[in-house]
Amino acid sequence: MTDDLEVHRKRNWVATIGTLVVLVLLSLFVAQILHYTNEIKSGKIDPSTFNFRQEFSSNVKLAAIPLSAAQVDVMSASAPSLGRADAPLTIVEFADFGCPYSRQSSFVMRELSLKYPDKIRFIYRDFPVLDLHPIAQKAAEAGKCANDQGQFWQYHDKLYQNQLDLSVDQLYQYAASLNLNKDVFRSCLDSGKHREAVLKDYQDGLTAGVRGTPTFFINGSKVEGAVPKAIFEQLIQANTSNE
Repeated sequence: MTDDLEVHRKRNWVATIGTLVVLVLLSLFVAQILHYTNEIKSGKIDPSTFNFRQEFSSNVKLAAIPLSAAQVDVMSASAPSLGRADAPLTIVEFADFGCPYSRQSSFVMRELSLKYPDKIRFIYRDFPVLDLHPIAQKAAEAGKCANDQGQFWQYHDKLYQNQLDLSVDQLYQYAASLNLNKDVFRSCLDSGKHREAVLKDYQDGLTAGVRGTPTFFINGSKVEGAVPKAIFEQLIQANTSNE
């Protein structure tokens, strides 16, 4: 009986410590959100000061690449985009279909793009971190093959919704489920038609200082990590308040 009570006490302690850790992390997250919200409201809205690297996929190899001091244009006329070309807030995302934080951000950005079609322009670019997500290159190529048939965003959503299975066979199946021309899609993916385009996205990202995913450029300012929806909402309001 004494042993059972001792085990029960230990379990209670473990549960209590676990709860406290969760509460501390949650408090830190809330404090961070409040800090950035206050910075935005006070007019100090330089997104380059933001830091969300706790939700960021990178590796030692990428982190070791020196950053360039040169200014780089991360815009791309051929990249999939949503929103007005002259929107007051342009958000370019470098993302990886295999990255859980890119997945998290994808749902946020799709929601905001639907909610604020006249206020933001969202541009999606590929940055497959192959050491962490080996299938990401082929998934990115598949996205561009879907884009050839005018269904990038539907395919984008399908990949992130099914992120745990991005095998080549499934890439074909996801295309079929969206009623894409299966033969055209298969030929595109098998031939590696968009391999160089994905590599160009990746190289442009490296040159611009991207060292992991997701990385955002918000009106040109780089922000690393999964930016919370509340922060994006504040940035949208701050950049469109005079419209």
